[in-house]
Amino acid sequence: MKKEKQQMIQEEEQQNYTFLQKVLYLFIFPVLFLITVVLGILTFQGTNVFDLAQTFIPKETAKNEEPVENGKEALPNKEDESKPETSQEVIMLEREINDKEREITKLVAELEQANNRIRDLEAQEREIKSSTKELAALYERMSTKKAAGIIMELEEEMALLILKDLSVSKKSGILGQLEPDQAARFTKLLAEDE
Repeated sequence: MKKEKQQMIQEEEQQNYTFLQKVLYLFIFPVLFLITVVLGILTFQGTNVFDLAQTFIPKETAKNEEPVENGKEALPNKEDESKPETSQEVIMLEREINDKEREITKLVAELEQANNRIRDLEAQEREIKSSTKELAALYERMSTKKAAGIIMELEEEMALLILKDLSVSKKSGILGQLEPDQAARFTKLLAEDE
């Protein structure tokens, strides 16, 4: 059995290879292997192999050249000159668009916060109005002397809110109990508010 294997191996070694097989085994496979190894090393080092390969490819100038007329040289194509600038412009415009989108998103978020704040303030205003109406109803039932004494102790804004919700007769009675300068100030504030 060993003898048969040895004979087969010897026969294969003795077999004549064709010219193409010799070229394939001796040159093409090693060159392909070498190219693969070099590309792998360059990629591992961070080199963009495709950009590097572009530098070795000749640029097509025949398409861009125009025929020479009357001894004048053809002018270079403006579109070809502006291609690198155009791609840079596109990149800059994309960056600007992204910046504007971020700015819009930020402004939309701020607008939503402002709308929420407005809703909260409107709810607070409704609560204050309902509570001042209840307080005004309480003051309606009080004597004008007691109501005037309490209103003098309140903050001016709160006193003004309560006075607005009182009936005209109760309002005039309370203002009559106040000192003249205070009554004049509240009367002026009530007139400005209406």
